[in-house]
Amino acid sequence: MLSPLLAAHPAALLVLVSTQGALAFAVGSTLIARVLYAAVDAPTMGGAYATAALNVGAVAGPAMGAASLATSAGELGPVWVAIGLTAVTLVTMVLLVRPSPAADLRASGVG
Repeated sequence: MLSPLLAAHPAALLVLVSTQGALAFAVGSTLIARVLYAAVDAPTMGGAYATAALNVGAVAGPAMGAASLATSAGELGPVWVAIGLTAVTLVTMVLLVRPSPAADLRASGVG
């Protein structure tokens, strides 16, 4: 991630932070749509759990970022927290995500 490297350059950091914010909004609705697609038998519960998970993340992420300001990382603490959370999420996704049933059907030549 370029944010820690460009922290000394306010204009570049502003562009990166704005881009990251826009992408964060796009990811939320995409994840909820994906959960609703996967939870065909219980769309209400799927949507509720997806929305609750995003709300927990919206509270926990900034709280952890704020707490990191008091560490030796100082002003770069929130950036490193974001990098760490992203890395944990990517590893979790790689370990837990299974192909969808539609992908299995396409792989077998059906559909």
